Amino acid sequence: MKEREFNEAEYLRANPDVAAAVKEGKFHSGREHYEKYGEREGRILNRLLGRTSREEKVFHLLDTTGLGLEIGPSHNPIAPKKKGFNVQILDHASAEELRSKYRGHDVNLDNIEEVDFVWHGEPFQELIGKTGCYDWIIASHVIEHVPDLISYLQQCEILLKSTGILSLVIPDKRYCFDYFSSTSSTGNVLDAYAEKRVRPSHGQVFDHLSNACKRNGKITWSSDGMGGADELVHAFAVAQAHWVRSVSTMDYIDVHCWRFTPASFRLMVSDLRGLGLINLEIKAEFDTTGCEFYVSLGKKSDASIPLDRLTALQIRKLENA
Repeated sequence: MKEREFNEAEYLRANPDVAAAVKEGKFHSGREHYEKYGEREGRILNRLLGRTSREEKVFHLLDTTGLGLEIGPSHNPIAPKKKGFNVQILDHASAEELRSKYRGHDVNLDNIEEVDFVWHGEPFQELIGKTGCYDWIIASHVIEHVPDLISYLQQCEILLKSTGILSLVIPDKRYCFDYFSSTSSTGNVLDAYAEKRVRPSHGQVFDHLSNACKRNGKITWSSDGMGGADELVHAFAVAQAHWVRSVSTMDYIDVHCWRFTPASFRLMVSDLRGLGLINLEIKAEFDTTGCEFYVSLGKKSDASIPLDRLTALQIRKLENA
């Protein structure tokens, strides 16, 4: 590697787990880590921020010549078949049902892909009929809706090949209608896993509707220093009605079950791996651009660096300040 290609400070900013390991004396420098492990792991050299496109962040580390799965693309696929991607589609409804659902909603219905697997709540591997079969999985703005997040990650892990990557696009709760709601903790997702939730809890339904907000009339914004939300989306009566419906029926009410910032998601992944519930780790991540951040998960390697939990908690606290 040429000297001008590697910037120690940029590399440590882009990889906080490496920075913590250097601080603890596990590596002499970020460069040492990069040369021993980071280059092979596909670690980013700098945070890149807005200089990299959304697609480049999503496809970072993905072998797009291999077979992929996109989960829940609805009317906005990131890796559409018509662009030549070797991809299968998993969604909650067929293509015709999705076109009917979104007709009249000012979206391009032609973007809706033919759905290979229509999900009705069964484990993904049961629906697809195979395991260890995908080189990559993409899920954009999906995991925050999943009632049992741990089972979701476990099922994605089962579907991935040993070198496969799960690429996630996740809303940052600080810059969207989740602004007033609390960041989700590892304990929150552990409770959902223990309860084997198949739909959002009554409390999650109420929180979503009662706290949803806007800024300047929009439900998403960016870290532009212009402040937070200034208006609620729904009247209290709307939240109350949905809560009553959740309690009194078995209807599935689609809401955000989980809310994350980059540090809180990083901490949750580390905790779940430490508890032996998943064998996934963060291979790369891109900080928030607009209202979303990007995480690439892969199966844990022998060279993995444990996350410094205190540092992660301190960063999470700062992000939510």
